[in-house]
Formats: sequence, structure tokens, C-alpha cells
Amino acid sequence: MGQMVAQWIGIAVGALSIVTTLGRWFIVTPLKAYIDKMTHPIQPDANGGKSLPDVATKLATIETKIDGLTGHIVTVDKRLDRHIESHVKDGL
Repeated sequence: MGQMVAQWIGIAVGALSIVTTLGRWFIVTPLKAYIDKMTHPIQPDANGGKSLPDVATKLATIETKIDGLTGHIVTVDKRLDRHIESHVKDGL
């Protein structure tokens, strides 16, 4: 009885291995090829070969730089306001 169970387990493991291998060949490989094709740059010569995610990353970098500049502009604006107020108080 125990030997028969071991044989069935062996058959099940073998069948699972075959299904996994076939799944890899017939499902995973074509799916990877499809994804590679669909994520290829839309116009490779238009933006130096960059893909859309590359453009999104660059845009995020630019946004961060603009946020930093905005902070500096606010600081300069406050300093200018204080400077003008001090001159107005002095009557200049």
C-alpha cells in the first residue's frame, strides 16, 4: 500500500514537472516576448531611444528641481518684502 502511494506521488510530481515545463515554453516565453515588443520605445529616434518610463523618471526629476526652486523663490520674496518694509519705516 505504501509503495503504491509513493508511486502515485512520483507520477504526480512528474506530471507537475511536465506541465510546468510546457507552461514555461508555451505561456511564459511568448508572454515575455509580447511584453518586450509592447514596451519597446514607441519612437526610438524621437527621444534618443528613451522609453516612456524613462521620460516619466526624467519628468519627476524636473518636478523635484522646480519644487526646490519654488522654495528658494519664496525665501527671496520674503527677504525682499522685509527689505522693502524696513526702507518704508525709515522713510526712504
